[in-house]
Amino acid sequence: MFQFDIGEMLEKGHNFADDGKYLESAEIYSKITELDNNCTDAWYGLGIMMARLGQTKESVRAFEQAHRINPDCGLTNANLSFLLERIDPERAVNFAKMAIDALGDNNELSRISKLLDDRDINLYDYSHRYSDENTEKITSLKAKPIPYNEENVISEVTDEADFVNSKTARASRANKMSEKGDHASAVNEWKELLKKNNSDIDSWKGLADALSKAGYIERANQCLQRVEELIEIENDAKIIDQQQELENLVSAAQDVKEKIVAEDENKSRDVNESIEWYNKGLVLMSENNPYESLNCFDKALQDSPENEIELRVRAHNGKGHALYQLNNFAESIEQYHSAIMLDPSSVTGRTLYNMGSSYASLELYGDAVKCFEQAKQRGLGKEEKRLCQTQISRCKLLIKEQKKLV
Repeated sequence: MFQFDIGEMLEKGHNFADDGKYLESAEIYSKITELDNNCTDAWYGLGIMMARLGQTKESVRAFEQAHRINPDCGLTNANLSFLLERIDPERAVNFAKMAIDALGDNNELSRISKLLDDRDINLYDYSHRYSDENTEKITSLKAKPIPYNEENVISEVTDEADFVNSKTARASRANKMSEKGDHASAVNEWKELLKKNNSDIDSWKGLADALSKAGYIERANQCLQRVEELIEIENDAKIIDQQQELENLVSAAQDVKEKIVAEDENKSRDVNESIEWYNKGLVLMSENNPYESLNCFDKALQDSPENEIELRVRAHNGKGHALYQLNNFAESIEQYHSAIMLDPSSVTGRTLYNMGSSYASLELYGDAVKCFEQAKQRGLGKEEKRLCQTQISRCKLLIKEQKKLV
């Protein structure tokens, strides 16, 4: 994470945008999102540039990513509301309401937030018979995205939380809406969560509660029935067949035997081959190709003799970083732990920072805090220590939010 100067790249993207070079700016922002998928500034800037270039679908996608990272950003929600007004009015209304909560009253946002309200429908002609007459075309005001400028964006990549979890934020917002009696908005929030994970039991329970309070008892019961089905599926998955367990034990014993043979063979292999695979993995990582680099680090580990501790530690760290770039956070943590177990004294502050980021992405904020605290004591520079402290503060806030929901 530290080997890329994202702050400098953001500044370059901002300058291109200020000069009206929207395509060049979009390319810079897109590059940043490949390096750091949780960079709110880059996703927001990309959304603006795509809108400027007339690429509505790409603009919506970028703003949705920014919303995923920080669901409470008023500017992001406002732009999504404007862009989705014709494409998906229901979501546009929802985003407009969230934007108003953050930005205050705005005529256009207020108009969009009321699109689905019950109202009298004024027809052009009250006759039910169709007549082919020339009629004046009716046009509507097309809202423009909020322009991109230094006041609308964060000044640097770390000024917004890198890993605000949308599930936690939406669930909290939905519960608050229910408390205020705004059951329709609460229903929309739970539906948005279920669009991302249709098997999340907590979201189905929340939707059932909101529907029940809104008076839709039958639909609420349907949601509860879905909850029972999901619980049954989970319970079935936990049942372990004894025969299968026996087969697994036999297979595990065979794996151990094969591993011992493989270890003996490894001792005779040339360590230079492992070094070549490791270096190739580093090159591919610098070229933003985490999939191929992951394969290279795997081969480096396969070919590396067991006594080459330093090389194996580096290869595990390389795998951890590649898996993080691929959003496989749990597996990335396993790789960092493997490196630590091999040689605890060789663990760097950057490795601990990366591991903390993976824990935070999984909402394990307590473990993330421990990693960031230890990272500060492992040879980081002044700016890197500041980043650690920022992440520690945000994790502690998120821990408090989690406790409120328990």
